[in-house]
Amino acid sequence: MPKRYTDEFKMNSVELHKAGLKTPKQLSQEYGIGYSTVLKWCQDKKPAKSTGITPDDYKAQAKKMKQLEEENKILKKALSLLTRK
Repeated sequence: MPKRYTDEFKMNSVELHKAGLKTPKQLSQEYGIGYSTVLKWCQDKKPAKSTGITPDDYKAQAKKMKQLEEENKILKKALSLLTRK
């Protein structure tokens, strides 16, 4: 069963890396985390070069856009039903 880490723990590890205090390899050895796991955490928090947003921000924006599109579709249907009468 995969080990779960809290968001706070992940963010602390990423902050240590960003500050230049620890390398991903050092974090992996010190905290007993898989090296690839630490790399993934660090890369997920980096902004994309072309857009300047992180993958997490992109996912949140895509989810919000999908929700708004569904609301828009519902409102259009409601408007067409109201204008028939």
